[in-house]
Amino acid sequence: MKKILMLCCSDVLGIPALLKLKQQNNLAAIAFTDKVAPRIIPILQSVGFTADEMHILTKKDLETELNTLITKYQPEALFTLTFSWMIPDAILNRLPNRCINFHGGLLPKYKGADPVFWQIKNGEKNGGFSIHIMTSELDAGPVLLTEEMPIYPGETYGLYTQRLGMLAADAVTKVLDGVGTLQPQPVTTSAHPDLYLKRPTGAQLTINWQQQTASQIENLVNAANPNYNGAATSIRQSKIYLLEVAPADVNNPEDQQFPPGTIIHADQLYGIIVACINKQFIKINVVSMQQGYFSGSKLFNMGFRVGEVFM
Repeated sequence: MKKILMLCCSDVLGIPALLKLKQQNNLAAIAFTDKVAPRIIPILQSVGFTADEMHILTKKDLETELNTLITKYQPEALFTLTFSWMIPDAILNRLPNRCINFHGGLLPKYKGADPVFWQIKNGEKNGGFSIHIMTSELDAGPVLLTEEMPIYPGETYGLYTQRLGMLAADAVTKVLDGVGTLQPQPVTTSAHPDLYLKRPTGAQLTINWQQQTASQIENLVNAANPNYNGAATSIRQSKIYLLEVAPADVNNPEDQQFPPGTIIHADQLYGIIVACINKQFIKINVVSMQQGYFSGSKLFNMGFRVGEVFM
């Protein structure tokens, strides 16, 4: 029987895998950062994990704390799933080729933070897990297993990560069974070095009506829902965040000239339709504002009218 020390900071992505390990009696302990502890501890307790199974880690004393856990539990391997800190070299050396990261994106292109966001935002057809041996370089170690999963049209960050969590539960079993036998494959050089290493900035989360197509705006909106509270834009000198949009057909758009970002239709039935570049249009379904969450129809009721412009 193989015992695993799991470092995990996400309930949605992590709980299915943690429960699978526990049910199989393969879970030594769970550890997570002090930043997420207040949020994740009650959630883990609600699904049956005990205080004895959970441990809080601090960045300052990470190496010491991991050494203590390894000495106490003598795990076969250390797995990381949505863990936000690099593992110290001393720990990698203590468990050679047995510190394994479940990276929620397809390597080598989508290294670094929040690959789920970047894959949805870029309109990728597939995502999944690249499961690799950790090294001192971020997401660059040999890959043990790649598990691909389609990203469905219109799928949001939240919906996709829920399915990704179920995939992780299957993947941990495959890796657990293959520890010591899976043949690692080197990560090839990415054609996009360092492109998606960081979380999106405020500018990258903001709609550019003058440059982005309707499909690119929809992808951004889906990628930003719910983790970033939607894609940002502004109207009437106020911020507004789009949480759900859909392509819209407009009769004879070639006969009309609408500057991108302009509301070209507004009523109680269909809500708000906005012009994009290339004579394309999107329908606004759900938004977040300081006053709350609203449908496109509610925006019409609030007085938004044809001719107003999103910036």
